[in-house]
Amino acid sequence: MRDIQIELNNNIVSALCEAEAAGDIVICTTAPQQTASLISEKIRAVFTGEIFSPEELLALSGLISQAVSDKRFYDWEMPTLIGYTAD
Repeated sequence: MRDIQIELNNNIVSALCEAEAAGDIVICTTAPQQTASLISEKIRAVFTGEIFSPEELLALSGLISQAVSDKRFYDWEMPTLIGYTAD
């Protein structure tokens, strides 16, 4: 998960620098990484709804993937939840 955060920060810095080079905005700091980190935190808060951390979402997705890969779980539990079978 840390790699995704670093990649997001780097992409934000890149986008800010591109916009600045095009004359759209001016970055008022010599350390745009700090600004990118703040923006990244706000973006992640939107996607997690401030309910789960990115690490918790990753763990939940792993649990879901494991559960639905087992046909016994899918055929027993999923029709109860959403009305679908594995087929």
